This record gives sequence, structure tokens and C-alpha cells, in this order.
Amino acid sequence: MKRQFFSVVALGAIFMLSACSESTPISQQVTVVKYVKNSDIEAKGMKQIKGLMVNLKTALMSTLKSDKTGIGGMEMCSASAIDMREKYNSSLPKGSEVRRTALKYRNPKNKPDTTDVSVMKKLKADNNFKKPLVVDMGDSYRVYKALPIHKACLTCHGSTKKMSPSMLKIIKEKYPNDLAVNFKEKDFRGVVVSTILK
Repeated sequence: MKRQFFSVVALGAIFMLSACSESTPISQQVTVVKYVKNSDIEAKGMKQIKGLMVNLKTALMSTLKSDKTGIGGMEMCSASAIDMREKYNSSLPKGSEVRRTALKYRNPKNKPDTTDVSVMKKLKADNNFKKPLVVDMGDSYRVYKALPIHKACLTCHGSTKKMSPSMLKIIKEKYPNDLAVNFKEKDFRGVVVSTILK
């Protein structure tokens, strides 16, 4: 009886591992997420998230103000956002980092992992973009803050039917596998994630 039980468990484990193989699209992979209530970690994570987002928003808005086509903003995000993030992360305590990701990502460097996907699906289903979620990862915590689409974002993330041909051309050249278009204002765009070591 015990041997049969262990065989069933082993087969189940093999099935689960094979279900989450590289051939399964990440949006269909499933992972168990341990949500926790920890106000101290939530506050630390949100402070780190706000620090990065203020820097990015200031740079982007300044660029969009001087270039109404939105192409300058797209170029700024493409050329500078990851560098700005890395510079910001180097100022954080050891073991901490902030990053952005999305279900419909543009830059492959921002591709989500299975935990990210599960959390984003929950945030999207709950439709509550204000309250951050804290996840216990075992050796660290992650604080997730949802990002809605704002009107300014639609210049390069909105409907491809309304986007300028020059914008579409740049996106196609820089990101041939882009998923981050055809959003509407207030749609769920993605998340900013703060990781804090225990």
C-alpha cells in the first residue's frame, strides 16, 4: 500500500515538473504562492519601489513633455530604464532589488517567473491596484505593487491601430516579440517588485 502511495506521489511530481517545462508558456505555468501579512516588509518594499518609480517617472515625463510624438519617451525607456534600475539597486541594502515585470512584457529582460505570473493574475482578478501583496519566498520576501496604464502610456502601449507608423516601426525593430500593446487606460499593465532578503 505504501509503495503504491509513493508511486502515485512520484508520478504526480514528475507530471508537475513536466507541466512547467520550458515548452509550456510561462502564462500557463502554475506555482504555489505563500502570501503573508507583514507590515514592516510591505513598508520597506514600498519605499524601495517608490524610490525607483519616482526616478523613472520624472525622466519619462520630462522626455514626453519635450517630445509630443512619444518616440523620445519610448527611446528613453528602451535605452535608460534598465540602467536606471541597476544604478538604483546598487544604492539599496545588500540583497535588495527592485524590478518591473508584466504578463504582456516588451523587453525580454523583464520576463516574469512563475511566481510573478501567479501574483499578477491575482492582482488582475482582484482588480485592486492600490494594495501591495507580500510573498514569502523562503529566503526572501517579495513586495508586489500593481501598475495601471495611464493616458501617457498609451502612446507606445495603446492600440496599434491608433499608434503612429514610426512608433510601430521602432517597436518592431527593437522588440520583435513585443507583447505590450493594445492596452486601454486603467488596464493592468504589470508590477514593480521589491525583493528583500530575510
